[in-house]
Amino acid sequence: MSSETYHCWYPVQIRFRDLDPLAHVNNTVYFVYLEEARSFYFDRLKPWRHADETPVQAEEEEADGEHNPRIKTGPRGYHYGMLVKENTCTYLLPLVRSDRAEVGVKVVKIGRTSFVMEHEIRDSTDHSRVFATGRSVLVWCNYHTGRPHPIPPTLRAAFEEFEGLSSTASGSSPGAEQA
Repeated sequence: MSSETYHCWYPVQIRFRDLDPLAHVNNTVYFVYLEEARSFYFDRLKPWRHADETPVQAEEEEADGEHNPRIKTGPRGYHYGMLVKENTCTYLLPLVRSDRAEVGVKVVKIGRTSFVMEHEIRDSTDHSRVFATGRSVLVWCNYHTGRPHPIPPTLRAAFEEFEGLSSTASGSSPGAEQA
């Protein structure tokens, strides 16, 4: 992964509670940093929101068939959204409390119902120091059925514009559509 290809960087606040008994950031906390960076990334894409999201009407919910009770949504909540299918992290250098870090996040592949994001946790002052890299696969789902649903065109366009991808370059990859 090349740091120059990330258009979005999220500054990490390393908290005392993030540390393990050896005074390193605990391995599970890296996933929290990746999650926070993904959330920050989507906040930067706000113009796409609400264009395709409309509250579910009671008759729509009934027409969709069975409801998945494992995904908690209200009867008038939003019908579609993302679910994490896969998260990976490769640890390269330990993070300690005094480090100043940031997380780069980008969308690298867009499939029909899912997309792949890559992450890089690096030193915010010395970009050659990379602490970890990661990858996430997210699936656009119907929250009431728990089944994959095609990614909204507005979200796809937002990804393509933000990342500088063309529609032909954003095809699916192996593993990205197996939701």
